[in-house]
Amino acid sequence: MMLIVAGLAILGLLLGPSLGIVVDRAVDRLRPAAEHRCVHCQHPQGPGSLIPVVGWFRTCQGCDRYTGWRYPAVDVTTAIVFGLLGVRFVDDGSIDWKLWPYLALGAVLVVLSVIDIETHLLPNVLVWPAIGVSLFLVFVVSGELGDGDAITAALLGGAIFGGFIGAAHLVHEQGMGRGDVKLALLLGLFVGWVETDLFVVTRLVLYALFLALLGGGLVGLAVNAIRRRGRAEIPFGPALAAGSLAIILVSPAIAGTGP
Repeated sequence: MMLIVAGLAILGLLLGPSLGIVVDRAVDRLRPAAEHRCVHCQHPQGPGSLIPVVGWFRTCQGCDRYTGWRYPAVDVTTAIVFGLLGVRFVDDGSIDWKLWPYLALGAVLVVLSVIDIETHLLPNVLVWPAIGVSLFLVFVVSGELGDGDAITAALLGGAIFGGFIGAAHLVHEQGMGRGDVKLALLLGLFVGWVETDLFVVTRLVLYALFLALLGGGLVGLAVNAIRRRGRAEIPFGPALAAGSLAIILVSPAIAGTGP
């Protein structure tokens, strides 16, 4: 099992530079290119910037400044997320087929979280396709497997999660953006899809919401305490993503099906 988990972590590390390209170019809808750009002057850094670890210590060829924390953060975070999902979906060397869609979710969440931290945006060009693919997986794959309960559970998760954040958006639009509502819908589908018992699914979604609100609130308090002036606008997407991933990882314990 540990070899598989380690392999997944290495896979995440190797995939990280490609995700860094998406982070760099998705907001402006630029065409992909086989190189990173400096976060300061946008100067292309060449194909060598895509080498994990080695590329982290490069200085910009244009402005001679460090190319930024973004790319190593994406690489390391993806490796950690992939490794943790391996722990969740690999049991005694047996790989649960759901590992693969949840790895895809993890990659999308890393990209969206970094973009949200940098720009306070969750681009439709990424979120809507992710929701569309997720619905395809839920309906088509679960349907082919004859698992109608999984379809119902995923839809319930999406409805509760998206509905709660949607209501928060209507009450306080400045504090909760439309992007957060769409991300919550995506996350709810996957939080619900991990189990089939509807009572358990409801608990999982509520726990994910609680963790997201707690994490987002604590980060906001810390940032405002450090700034000591005014109230900082804190992106909520990373908190939603982290809370949901945490609950997905421990869902067997919550559902009472763990070891």
